[in-house]
Amino acid sequence: MNLRNQHRHRVEVFDFYEANRAGRRAAITSVRQVLKDLKAAQHQSTQAPTEFPKRAWGPGGERRPKSLHGTGMLRTRGVPTTAHTGATAYPYVAGTSLGADGLYIGRDLNGGGAFCFDPWQLYERGVISGMSMILFGQVGMGKSSLAKSLAVRLVLAGRKLSVASDRKGEWTKVVRALGGSVIQVGPGMGTRINPLDPGTRPARTAQGEPLTDEGWALMVRTRRMAILVTLAKILTNRELSPAEHHVLSLALDTGVDGATTRAGTVVIPDVIAALEADKTHPDRLVAEACSVMAMTLHRMTTGDLAGMFDGETTAHFAADAPATSIDTSALQGASPEAIRVVNACSGAWTEAMVTTSDGGQRLVIYEEGWDNISSEADLRRMVEGWKLARAYGIFNVLILHKVSDLDMAGDRGSKMAAMAKSLLADADVKVIYRQDASALRVTTDELELSDRERSLLKYLDEGVGLWRLGGSSFQVKNDLDRVELGLFNTDQRLTTTTATTSAREARA
Repeated sequence: MNLRNQHRHRVEVFDFYEANRAGRRAAITSVRQVLKDLKAAQHQSTQAPTEFPKRAWGPGGERRPKSLHGTGMLRTRGVPTTAHTGATAYPYVAGTSLGADGLYIGRDLNGGGAFCFDPWQLYERGVISGMSMILFGQVGMGKSSLAKSLAVRLVLAGRKLSVASDRKGEWTKVVRALGGSVIQVGPGMGTRINPLDPGTRPARTAQGEPLTDEGWALMVRTRRMAILVTLAKILTNRELSPAEHHVLSLALDTGVDGATTRAGTVVIPDVIAALEADKTHPDRLVAEACSVMAMTLHRMTTGDLAGMFDGETTAHFAADAPATSIDTSALQGASPEAIRVVNACSGAWTEAMVTTSDGGQRLVIYEEGWDNISSEADLRRMVEGWKLARAYGIFNVLILHKVSDLDMAGDRGSKMAAMAKSLLADADVKVIYRQDASALRVTTDELELSDRERSLLKYLDEGVGLWRLGGSSFQVKNDLDRVELGLFNTDQRLTTTTATTSAREARA
């Protein structure tokens, strides 16, 4: 019986014993033996007459099962898990990436390669829905260097930069290196800024419609009335009465009429003169309100505020300049009221100059964020500016030490506290540098950090920050070149002082 007939016979046996379990086992064994014989016969008929030499596999020996030589001998086995666990618990897995569009910031330490960031491009792609960023971090962790490197690289890419109030003078060197203009304000500086300046007139409204003369006049008057009320609130440290609001409005219109008559610009002394003229008004409430507001605004022309905001602007704001900043470092040691007045005036003046729909894309930096949010005027202006940032092509950056700095705005449940929390909610980009244990709990609760993100914030190195954009997070090392390191060094004065002290001790 040849092999073919033998195979047919065995198959018939298999069919016969199909209903019998023991018979099935015997039949299966027979079939397997037949197939093995067929395979052996086929191998013998096709085997080459000569044998190839055995291949050597290096000092580790030849390839064989369980020798770990080559991936061909490895048997992979899948592990069922969730996407979140797979992205956070397993090594050698790269995180998400924003892509190569944008400006180089540094390295994504989660394996994403180069980290590039451009808020305007991210907004167009729908990655972020708001044009605001809050930067948190301890002193010396590199948050100021990140803000400056981001500003410099955006300016070099064609954007513009504005620093409303540089209290430490750290941005002066950066702005001048970019070819921008620095306006220094302070006692004895000889620079005046008129907070009642009309600002830069845009060609169109925020809705894209042509701006008429009537619309422009209404916009200017609204700005002027807002800054007058703000200054009065700061100097009186209270809310204004209806009569005081009324007399300020009348005095503003009278001052504008007087300035128009003499073909000049309305200034604070014009408003004071109009208030003084109405101190003899027959209505007792109006007369008293005029007297109080006149004495209040006289503070703008005397003492440590004299010569700064009581005349026409002497500083030139170049709207086409790549960068501008108002250096208020000369106010060190001034009264809290004076500092708040300067911040309000410089902020309102800068806002009037840059909030134009045809002014180009601009980055606005709030360096000492804790000081801005503690003033109701600054906080209100920031909230409004953040709401209108998309219409004016502005990207705001607020720099704070920790999340709890927002509590400086006011008591829990107050209107100012609610406005401060709205800044946090409206910021689609949050960057957190290392936080100490006392601030980490508040940071975790307010920003809803995951366990992994919270553990990272304890041990982040200098210059490394946790970036949160929408639902994604990145661990980024901000890379600075040699020129930037020298330009952004905020510890230069401390280093110089330390070196001088060491030299004196050595000489002694």
